[in-house]
This record gives sequence, structure tokens and C-alpha cells, in this order.
Amino acid sequence: MSDRKYAPDKWVIIEITNKVGESHRRVLASWYGGIANGDSWRASSGITEVIDEGDAYRILNESGSTYVCVKGCEGMSAYTMGILSNMQKQADGDGGTIKIV
Repeated sequence: MSDRKYAPDKWVIIEITNKVGESHRRVLASWYGGIANGDSWRASSGITEVIDEGDAYRILNESGSTYVCVKGCEGMSAYTMGILSNMQKQADGDGGTIKIV
């Protein structure tokens, strides 16, 4: 189990459904990297619990990682939109779907 904690610059919740209709939700998180490092992203393992902490959600995952997602930062950069589009095309080709919830 991981004890990693992430605080993304931008985030959305996605629901991944496979071809037999089983689904789970994940955090699709991104960080701005600037000129030197470039932007980065990651998708969490499956969400197990969401805790409303007022100005942010603390989102616990199957791997043991925690995402602290500030409510005012929900959304995607153009970079992450491209990542999601590629993920959706791959899921569609496999008979599944990925959508923002």
C-alpha cells in the first residue's frame, strides 16, 4: 500500500466502464510544470472514499494514495484534455467508455 499524497493543480473525476458494464472512478490529475519541466499528469487507482473538507476533497484510493483536490481547481488543461481524449479512444476500441463525472 502506498502512503503517497498528491495535490494536483487541476483535476477531474472520471468513470471508466469496461465492455461488460463494470465501472470504477479515478482522479485524473495534472500539474503545471513550466518551461523547464513541462506539464505532468496521473490517473489514480480506483477511488475508495471521498471526504469533503470544506474547500477541498480528500480522495482515498485503492493503492493507499490520497489526492487533495481543491474545489476551485476542478477542470483540465488543454494538455490533460488531450490525454483524456486518447484514453477515451482506447477505451472505445476495447468496448468500454471513459467519461467525466
